[in-house]
Amino acid sequence: MCDPITMATVAVIGKASEISATNQAAEAAQDAAIAQQTAMNMQRVQEMEDVNRKAGMELTQEKRESLRAQATARTASAESGAMGGVALRNLANVYMQDGINSGSIVALSESELVKIGTQSQADFLSTRSAINTAESKKSTGLSAALQIGVAGGTAYAAGGGFSGGTAAAGTPGTASFTPAVSDWQASKNAFSNTWSFK
Repeated sequence: MCDPITMATVAVIGKASEISATNQAAEAAQDAAIAQQTAMNMQRVQEMEDVNRKAGMELTQEKRESLRAQATARTASAESGAMGGVALRNLANVYMQDGINSGSIVALSESELVKIGTQSQADFLSTRSAINTAESKKSTGLSAALQIGVAGGTAYAAGGGFSGGTAAAGTPGTASFTPAVSDWQASKNAFSNTWSFK
C-alpha cells in the first residue's frame, strides 16, 4: 500500500491541475463568445448602414421621379390650356403618389432595422448564455478549496491514513493503533460486567 501522505499529495496536485485546466477552458470559451459577439455587432452595424444607405438612395430616386412627374403635369396643363381644378388635381395626384412611395420606402427600411435590432438582441442573449455557462464550470475560492481538500482527504483515507497502523504512525514496525474507549463506553462496559444477568 502507498504512503497516505504521498497519495493525498498526488490527489491534491491532480485536483488542482484539473480545476486549473477547467477554469482555463471556461475562460477560453468566454473569450471566444465575446469575440464572436464583437464580430456580430460589427456585422449588425454594417447591415443597418446598408439599410439606411439603400433607403436614402430609393428616396432620392423617388424624389427625382416625383419632380419629373410634376414637371410633366405642369407642362401638360400649360400646353392644353387647362386651368384651375384639372391642373391642381394632376399635381395633387403627383404629390400624393410621392408621399405614398416615400412612406413605403421609409416603413420598409424601419421594418428591416427592427429585424436587425431583434437579431442583435438575440445574438447578445446567446452570447450572455454562453458566458454564463462557461462561468458555471469554473471553480474558484471556497469551491476549489473544498474540492481539493476532499480529493486529498479521500486519497489519504484510501491510503489508510485514518485507519491507524504503521501508515498512520509513520514509523515502521509499531503496533496497530487502538482507538481510546470513551468514558461512556467504559461505564457501560463496567456496568454490564457488574450487573450481568445470566
